[in-house]
Amino acid sequence: MTRVAIGIPSFDMVHADFAMSLALMAYATRDLDLVILNGKNSVLPTARNQIVKASQELEAEWLLFLDSDLIFPPDTLKRLLGHGHDIVGATYRRRTAPNDMLGATLEPKAGDYDSGLVEMSYLPTGCLLVRLGVFEAFRPPVFRFAIDEERGETLGEDYVFSAEARQHGYHLWCDIDLSKCLGHIGQVVWRPH
Repeated sequence: MTRVAIGIPSFDMVHADFAMSLALMAYATRDLDLVILNGKNSVLPTARNQIVKASQELEAEWLLFLDSDLIFPPDTLKRLLGHGHDIVGATYRRRTAPNDMLGATLEPKAGDYDSGLVEMSYLPTGCLLVRLGVFEAFRPPVFRFAIDEERGETLGEDYVFSAEARQHGYHLWCDIDLSKCLGHIGQVVWRPH
């Protein structure tokens, strides 16, 4: 039976809608050997690294990262496993303006991709399935922030991971159809006019 670790980085809470999505997905994949891991840390890369280490210790074959501020369909894990790629995920909208889609395609294309799999130059890790063997190519820590000296910007741990995975010869794939089903939970303040 395929052992899949589901890694949820969080601080001290998860959203109720996320918890419902997770419960429905776990029920839909009860034919798999699932282990659910919670990396509790206020530093996101540290939480992700804790999850990678625990997944390796549990001898999981796959690790599905799910951020606790996402909603997703029950067949998320089955869809991603079905592609058979070492690194495959979905993207979603940024919670802050301009609310653009996260990640970047490898090959620029005019207009939007409508369906299927698209190769990416980088992907967010909020909904990302990775074959555990991939992490063997990395020198710890696998996830870490970096600084873009030219732009004076901090690079997120997910984009640093994407760049290094590509340097190690891995391809990053994005399921466009699944991406259309994800929701990124944000906060809105409603005021009277």
